[in-house]
Amino acid sequence: MTIKKPKLWQRLVAMGLVGVFVVIDQLVKLWAVSNLRGQGRMVVIPGFLGLRYAENTGISFGLLGDLPVVMNVVTAVTGLLMAAALVWLLLGRLPGMQMWAAALVLGGGLGNFIDRAVQGFVVDYLEFLFMRFAIFNLADVFITCGMVWLCVAIFMAESRKSKAMEP
Repeated sequence: MTIKKPKLWQRLVAMGLVGVFVVIDQLVKLWAVSNLRGQGRMVVIPGFLGLRYAENTGISFGLLGDLPVVMNVVTAVTGLLMAAALVWLLLGRLPGMQMWAAALVLGGGLGNFIDRAVQGFVVDYLEFLFMRFAIFNLADVFITCGMVWLCVAIFMAESRKSKAMEP
């Protein structure tokens, strides 16, 4: 079974979607800075979802936030990896569903990368109220959903491959 390489227009649309995801993320973060900073928690869905401004100087869950030199290295390496991933996406190295999932992951990753590179922290604002969990943002949602989608797409592709190889 051969994997069909996405057409150029599909790859360009995927790249455009990365840009759209970044713009949406940055606009929502601007709103959060303007409307949530210093305001405490705003309940959106009682017992489920709230909004609360936070600045995350670390990586996921604030890890390494107290080590600025390490965070600078992490930020630089992340930037290089995302640049490579964008080239990989543009060259069409991922089949259809995986390409769309990767666009979602890259859009979220670039949104958080921009925050970290420009401000030294990532703006977070979404908070689950029904459990104790880290405050997160829309870019994190993009990354998480994209990774789940990517795993499912890879699993489905591998399943199709193994069925095609059966006698």
